[in-house]
Amino acid sequence: MRSALLFIALMLSLPNAGADPQPLAGFNDPSGDDFGAGNLAYPNRDDYQAGDLDLLQLKIDRDASGYWFEAKFRNAIRNPGNVQNTVGNDSLADFARKGFYQFNLDIYVDTDRINGSGNVFTLPGRKVQIDPAYAWEKVMVLTPRPELMRQQLLDALHEQFPARADAEIAAVVDQSIFFPSRIKVRGKSVSFLVPASFFAGSDGSDWAVTALVTGAITAIPADFSFLPATKSVLERLQLGVMQPVPGHPIGTFGYGGAGASPVVDLLGEDAQQQAQLEAMTGLTGVAWGAHAQGAAASDPSAVPVMTIDRLFLPRDQAAKPAASTPADASPAADKPSIVQRMQTLQKLFDQKLIDEDEYKQQKQRILQEL
Repeated sequence: MRSALLFIALMLSLPNAGADPQPLAGFNDPSGDDFGAGNLAYPNRDDYQAGDLDLLQLKIDRDASGYWFEAKFRNAIRNPGNVQNTVGNDSLADFARKGFYQFNLDIYVDTDRINGSGNVFTLPGRKVQIDPAYAWEKVMVLTPRPELMRQQLLDALHEQFPARADAEIAAVVDQSIFFPSRIKVRGKSVSFLVPASFFAGSDGSDWAVTALVTGAITAIPADFSFLPATKSVLERLQLGVMQPVPGHPIGTFGYGGAGASPVVDLLGEDAQQQAQLEAMTGLTGVAWGAHAQGAAASDPSAVPVMTIDRLFLPRDQAAKPAASTPADASPAADKPSIVQRMQTLQKLFDQKLIDEDEYKQQKQRILQEL
């Protein structure tokens, strides 16, 4: 009896113990704008239809567990269990185990609301930049295979920075980038939890977010290590994003006319925000709190970090690119050898991030180059 009373007293003393989630913010996005800058078309197959990646709403709540982000789409979210995987005869649900497979949702969070303070790059494969007024400190990447995508990013960074210890690279990534694994899919909505500790004390009362929807790759791309060596490791990395090609392809998004960004929908209550995707730079988000109408003036000590590799530089060095390297470029890397490709593939298999069918298919592709 005494133990039960002590437990009840402890629970009553905890803030928000058992309390309902507290709403922080909610935003609507125009319907029917899932076409990028206007020239993007869905993959030419039955399981991709207009509206599938059309983001209509984003809500953010907080409870004792952390922050819940909920995204609502125009169409019901398709179940991967109803789709056959392109590798072998298994259901796609054997690979995409989080209840969805068609899309990625990146949410870049500006926690300090200081103009120019933070990062304006987006993760590899997105190929857009964010306006400095929404420069971010934290990003969440909702993706069908979060463990695999995190490992792909770590492997690419390790290849780019071979002198850095694996633990150091993982610490830098995990400080700024979160791949949710606690995910709920219900009808047209998907929600995921981000622990409060990820935001390092920022309470969500005065934030801005820039949210991007892209088409998702659930298998390792056949060319994951075969892209031109003129590009750096990070530039070659697609990180789970379908890359559009001209025409009406089956396996990815297509486009007509000029080139297209991989971003299918950009969260914005103003329909004009979607047009920012044409320039692929200066993307603006949505905000709430004391700086809902605009970020605070630039702080002289605020340092933008232009590319992901500059996260690994001291802040004073990150402010200025090296004289021989443009701010938006990374040094090219040598094309990985056959041995390196096999080692990377074996590592993914050993960590159970890919199954035996994927392993065999990719191994065969590598060996064919011999």
